[in-house]
Amino acid sequence: MDNNAQNEPGDQRGDHWARLDAFLRTDPRDAGCDEAMEMLDVYAELLAAGNDPSKRFPDVRAHLLACGPCAQDLEGLVSALTGPDSSQPGRP
Repeated sequence: MDNNAQNEPGDQRGDHWARLDAFLRTDPRDAGCDEAMEMLDVYAELLAAGNDPSKRFPDVRAHLLACGPCAQDLEGLVSALTGPDSSQPGRP
């Protein structure tokens, strides 16, 4: 099989190694985007209420630490729940 068969136009060979390295450093508890998105509203409500959802949902927390887009969605939800003047950081 040709090593370039799955490359997209403009991909650099080093990009594959960077993606493989990121994959290998993935926390085994990482829930993944699908599961994190299913629980994101619950996670955000707990954060907005001042609770620590990471103890109840460690797999979602692991994902939010690794996935920028999901973490941004969480920040948006927490902001919507707490209002623009709130000092809640919305951190996983």
